[in-house]
Amino acid sequence: MLVTSPGGHLAHLLALRPWWEDHERVWVTAKQDDTVLALGEERVHWCHWPTTRNLPNAARNFALAGRLLRSERPDVIVSDGAGVAVPFFLQAKRRGITTAYLECFDRIETPSLTARLCYPLSDVFCVQWDEQLASFPEAVNIGAVL
Repeated sequence: MLVTSPGGHLAHLLALRPWWEDHERVWVTAKQDDTVLALGEERVHWCHWPTTRNLPNAARNFALAGRLLRSERPDVIVSDGAGVAVPFFLQAKRRGITTAYLECFDRIETPSLTARLCYPLSDVFCVQWDEQLASFPEAVNIGAVL
């Protein structure tokens, strides 16, 4: 499993520890003090940051995704957003790798740009509020993660 997360949203995926802790995994996130601390002994690759609406870093992360997916060969990519998800989901689709996306907890009425871009690329798309289903009718409401 390959997990992508921007630094600020990492808490969502860390809250799902009972789900992922028994699986082999590698993380892709921004190198920030809190992510370095939170991921301690985990295998981590650092993405190019910032990712939000930064086209040069999106291109760099697209290349990073290609390299990592060839070397790590994950069976699934799980992401909770920001710009790093899009290049990884695009590369995953090219390779037939399953993708799962978790929309942000605080984007109740208006979806995030990354969610709108990743929705058609996702094999499983999860939301945390019933209201989010209006924007993503095929999503699965897993309830509040935090």
